[in-house]
Amino acid sequence: MVNKIYYTAYILFVIITGMTACSFAQTNKVPKEMPEFTFYTVEKDVPFTKNSVKSNDNNNIAILFFDPGCSHCQQEVLGLGKNYDRIKNINLYLVAMQEKNLINAFMAMYGGELRGKKNVTLLHDKNYEFIGKFKPTQYPATFVYGPDKKLKDYWDGEKKLQDIIQALNK
Repeated sequence: MVNKIYYTAYILFVIITGMTACSFAQTNKVPKEMPEFTFYTVEKDVPFTKNSVKSNDNNNIAILFFDPGCSHCQQEVLGLGKNYDRIKNINLYLVAMQEKNLINAFMAMYGGELRGKKNVTLLHDKNYEFIGKFKPTQYPATFVYGPDKKLKDYWDGEKKLQDIIQALNK
């Protein structure tokens, strides 16, 4: 009798946990279109909005949300820099929420080959909007949009560099 009660409680727990996870996944979906936002350029601290995003020449737009202390973020940015010739037609926006001194230190150490490139913009999410609007689940989170600012691809966490470059150029 006791085993039957435990078994029933376990089955109810599994069902409720599954329903909760499905409900969370449905409410936490990445938007299919680039949401409105206001970030700030790291260099000059001027507002940067969805309307500031370049969408020219049928080039993709990539937004990479990173944390300066994230080792996967560090490796991804380092790899993109080393393969800059393969992503030079992508409008790349690097966004972080941490203090600007940490963002700058990260870029000096891992993103030096991307700094100063005309298609790369470093942004500060000082109002902590990114997570609520873009809905990433972990670092790094990469969003690839077409020139129409509609989502073409999204991933978060670690991904092979070759797969990243291929997705950015699709």
